[in-house]
Amino acid sequence: MPRAESFALDLPSPLGAVASGAGWQTTRVFQAPRRFDLIGLGWRPGDRVQAQVRARRGGGDWTRWANLHDAGDHGPDAGGGAAGTDPAWTGAADEFQLRLNGRPRELRARFVRSAPAARAARRRSMLVRAARSRQLGGPPIIARAAWGGDGVTPRAGPAYGQVQLAFVHHTVNANDYGPEDSAAIVLGIARYHRDHNGWNDIGYNFLVDQYGQVFEGRAGGIELAIVGAQTQGFNSVSTGIACIGTFTALAPPAAALDALAQLIGWKLTLHGVPVQGKATVTSTSGAPARFQCVSGHRDGNATACPGDVLYGLLGDLRIRAAQYAGPPAGISVRAAATTLRGVTSALLSGALRFADGSPAAGAPVEILYAPSGSALTVIASARCAADGQWSTTVDLPRTGTIRARFPGDATRGPLESGPLAITIVPRLALAVSSSRIRRRRRLAVGGVVTPATERDVVVSIERKVRSGFRSVRRRRARLRNGRYLSTFRLRRRGLYRVTVSLPGASAQRIVRVTR
Repeated sequence: MPRAESFALDLPSPLGAVASGAGWQTTRVFQAPRRFDLIGLGWRPGDRVQAQVRARRGGGDWTRWANLHDAGDHGPDAGGGAAGTDPAWTGAADEFQLRLNGRPRELRARFVRSAPAARAARRRSMLVRAARSRQLGGPPIIARAAWGGDGVTPRAGPAYGQVQLAFVHHTVNANDYGPEDSAAIVLGIARYHRDHNGWNDIGYNFLVDQYGQVFEGRAGGIELAIVGAQTQGFNSVSTGIACIGTFTALAPPAAALDALAQLIGWKLTLHGVPVQGKATVTSTSGAPARFQCVSGHRDGNATACPGDVLYGLLGDLRIRAAQYAGPPAGISVRAAATTLRGVTSALLSGALRFADGSPAAGAPVEILYAPSGSALTVIASARCAADGQWSTTVDLPRTGTIRARFPGDATRGPLESGPLAITIVPRLALAVSSSRIRRRRRLAVGGVVTPATERDVVVSIERKVRSGFRSVRRRRARLRNGRYLSTFRLRRRGLYRVTVSLPGASAQRIVRVTR
């Protein structure tokens, strides 16, 4: 079976450009290494460049000039956006020409050939629809396998966040594509994002073409809160939906707007988010921000996306999406205390409700836990009462994140709560061999840390002087089975303060040294 290909071409400097006014330059015609369907540009990080491209096949007619938009406002929250442009769909071509405003360094053309692979995937799967969206009352969604996504293996497993709003994008390619081209466009974007931008997977969670076809984007599950790479700073609290085309001067066709409304109404309902409400979220920088629950990319980043006309239609889109929204569904989790001092047992509770109003009595709830930097694992389970409420007690080995999940059944899809951070602060017990000791004798300092941690404790010795206490010794003491022990020889008489500390916890004792 044919597979999508990604390749690149380093462009010479100088480019042999001819000035065409207003700082723009038009390059000579370049021959690509082989046939391509999608093209973008990369350059050295920090360069500011505007770019346009056109392409042709075998010396035939040129495509229209297409704007190549800076990709800096897309991308994962960790690692930032790509240095270069988003890709533009050209259809099958082997020659291209650029218009540039600026002086890019280390300029490189980046290509994807995706049409043969997408056609093969379509024939193989006969446009298999994602049945899961049907079960959950959503629109028909074309699964990754049907557009060739099984040939775009993510670099790592999916990350899970929270869906508190939806960001609407456009892909900024020409609108003169046919419905049979859409799968190849999606596959081309996916390969470009993964192979050229170095991202984990395609950035968008969903894509909608101008014919009303909805495509599954980033892998991990259409019903789950998969973290994409679409609105930098807010990826973990949103879902990203891209409209295939350019909607700066033109509106999406009615079929596209209706499919977009169905998708948004279903997806936000699935996560208990009101379509016509507002959400206050926190960016990765820690700053709070307030958005409409259906917002445009430009609301979160400095960009023209999703185009002036489509952005102006968002108010109408919210009304349309509300017609497809069902009763809020979701599962919640809360803790009697989110900071546990000296204990590891947490009392959790929450509620489960379904969009179709079906009873939650007896429904299973899984408790997932992840220490910092680790994957989620199931550590406990519970059953819902008649009113959908549930509760359970769990033991946590250390600070981490908790989620509640309904795993799904024969008629109802899975639901997952947002994250709940639980902080475990150890309790320190401190003892000294004597509170009064002769100088030059050894002072033993020991105790117990509950619960035991993998960190070493820090033991500090300070001597009383007129201005306060002055440090004389500082040492790490290794924990063994939650216990620590260290000895000191104090050579001068006086009053000493002994402090043992861990992040978030400390204990002190006073010792007098005599002759």
